[in-house]
Amino acid sequence: MRTGFFSLITVFFLISFVGQAQKKTPFIKSGGSMYDVPEAEPIADKQMKYKILYEISKGADKPDSVNSTLDKLARLVNLHLSAGIPRQNLDVVAVVHFLGTPLILSDEAYKKKYGVANPNTALINELTANGVKLYICGQSLYMRKMESEPRNPNIKVTPSAMLLMTTLQSKGYVPIIP
Repeated sequence: MRTGFFSLITVFFLISFVGQAQKKTPFIKSGGSMYDVPEAEPIADKQMKYKILYEISKGADKPDSVNSTLDKLARLVNLHLSAGIPRQNLDVVAVVHFLGTPLILSDEAYKKKYGVANPNTALINELTANGVKLYICGQSLYMRKMESEPRNPNIKVTPSAMLLMTTLQSKGYVPIIP
């Protein structure tokens, strides 16, 4: 009887494990994991030009972990591309400011400040290699006294996050503020 009970428990465990959806990172491999949702209604318009303005104003939970808001940006890209939207129809601009500012530092500068290499570097490099434009707010750089710190060369400086956001919203970009 005990053997039968344990066998039954094992079968239920295996069925539930096999039936579990698996996270995947289909396009941006360094982050942005997502699930396939086969029962979801298709809503993406593959002909439309998506203009997205993404805000990163939160810091990482710990200096040795990837900024979760940056990871969500990678998920946004993975979700859109997985929905069949052509890469040339996906125009994503992200602006980093406030508590998110440290993620823009080079590995060396980050290590000097936090004791570890920048855990965001690979994700930043992969996002920009896939067409995402990343900006750092110049106001945040100066307020946080980071204007002279070496930073990731894939991140451009804008005079201010607010100026970039209002300009792009006026040009039809949809703001995403996670």
